[in-house]
Amino acid sequence: MTATTVLTALGAVAIGLKTHPGGDPTSAPAPAADAGPSAGSPAPLSPPGAVDRGASAPITVTVRPHRDAECDQYVIDRPPSEVPRPPAVVDAPAWAAKVGAVPGHYQSIELTVQGTGSDTVVLTALNVRIARIAAPLAWNAYSMFEGCGGGMAVHSFDLDLDAARPRPVVTDGSTGLPLKVSERDPEVIEVTAQTTSHDVSWYLELEWSSGNRTGTLPIGVRDGAPFRTSAVKGRPLYRYPIGGRAWEPSPFQQ
Repeated sequence: MTATTVLTALGAVAIGLKTHPGGDPTSAPAPAADAGPSAGSPAPLSPPGAVDRGASAPITVTVRPHRDAECDQYVIDRPPSEVPRPPAVVDAPAWAAKVGAVPGHYQSIELTVQGTGSDTVVLTALNVRIARIAAPLAWNAYSMFEGCGGGMAVHSFDLDLDAARPRPVVTDGSTGLPLKVSERDPEVIEVTAQTTSHDVSWYLELEWSSGNRTGTLPIGVRDGAPFRTSAVKGRPLYRYPIGGRAWEPSPFQQ
């Protein structure tokens, strides 16, 4: 399918993330869309009412796998004999990077949003930008665990990546935006994206305001790279049984 780019019209603020060895993510500004000051030079002050494109956003965002990520699946271009056993949730990013794994069917993440100072920052909207759409990856699928389920965050969104115009939708029983954050009062936002038909690369975008400033800042992984999620329907599915020593075909083939 021809790659397309779709930006839902809701607004956005975003930051990219750097991942240290071991998979521990830390917040780091993503490259701004417009040319900014050279490294080491101070960021220019925004005039009243100006839209901040991310370089000096008064928030940080840390992305981690959702606490129930042990329920996730991955597609990997390797036979079962060459795939390590499932990792602990905290080690999932490093494990996935090591084997070239792509989240399969759905991808659950947590965004911890925190102000960088004492001023209150209002998070006003969450958007998605689709960077690329292609046919599903023709790789094997691997289930981290089976039969698991979990709770729902207070601020939780579902994202249908197969929709004509994908947009985050507040999960039933959850609370959406706006939210207020500061340095002492962070908030956690949960996003669960899903695709049954495509291989999708995508960003989240979060819109914020603080005083007379507003801004948008894209949220991705690994120095601003997009998230990526692929459908697994029809792919061979493997599981690693508790107490087992190797991957084996799952009885829950899709």
